[in-house]
This record gives sequence, structure tokens and C-alpha cells, in this order.
Amino acid sequence: MRLCRWILLFSIFLPVSGVSSAQTDNWAVLSPLLAHQKVKVVTYDGKSHVGAIQSVTGDTVQLEHDPVIEKVDVQQVLLWSPGHHGRNAMIGLASGIGVGLGFGAACGGKDAFVSKGQCMAVGAPFFGGLGAGIGVLLPSRGQWQAVYRAPEKKQTTTSP
Repeated sequence: MRLCRWILLFSIFLPVSGVSSAQTDNWAVLSPLLAHQKVKVVTYDGKSHVGAIQSVTGDTVQLEHDPVIEKVDVQQVLLWSPGHHGRNAMIGLASGIGVGLGFGAACGGKDAFVSKGQCMAVGAPFFGGLGAGIGVLLPSRGQWQAVYRAPEKKQTTTSP
């Protein structure tokens, strides 16, 4: 019965784990971005330029079909992250397998029609497939994630 509790706990806490992305004011983080990744460059004048990165230098960024954008004009750069249907399906699959194994461990026995092993062998794929199907159907929208944010621009004041 202890194994069943561990499997249940594992299936509950598995979806909680995740990877966080961090933003930085270090311009060098833009260099390793692949040439065909979709980004949005937001400039201080409020304009947004969306496209794939063509090149990044020490003080400029060039998107496909856009003019060169100077680093001093860039407020932030956001990277497009597509939806997570595949990840959700894998989490659902793993959770379903855990539930199926727990169900299999709970059913069956010495005097039962089927053994615990047979219950597990049927329950794991059944509930795993069910969990994967539910994971795929969960809403999963893509989103913009900030990878670069310029330090605050200092206001210059002019005296009369």
C-alpha cells in the first residue's frame, strides 16, 4: 500500500515542476538566439518589430525584412514560445500511468479473478492514454517571453 501512496504523490507533484525563463539587461543573451527564432523587438518610441533574427552585433539587431535597430533604441526583446500541447500530453501520460499502476496495485489479490500484475498491465496503458488525451486537450497558448530588457533610460532635463 505504501507504493500506491508514493505513486499517487508523484502523479500529483509532477505537473508542478517547470522551467522558468529569466530576463536580463545583458545584450549578449541575444547572440545565441537561432537565426530563425521569432522575436519581437519593442523600441522606446512604442513600435514593435516582429520577425526572425537575421543578425545581432554589439550595438545593433537586424530582423528579416526590417531595418537595423540600434541597441540604444531597444526597450526590450521578447522571444515567442509556442504552446505546450506536447508537454501537457507527456505530463498527462506520466500521471495516467501513475494512476493506472496505483489502481492496479489496489485491485486484484490472492482470491481475485485477476492478479495485481494483470491489473497494473491493463491499468497503466489505459489510464496513461486517457491522461495523454486529456493533456493534449488542455488549452495551451503560445506567449511572448522577455529575454532582454534595457536598463531604465535616464531622463535628460534642459534648463532655460
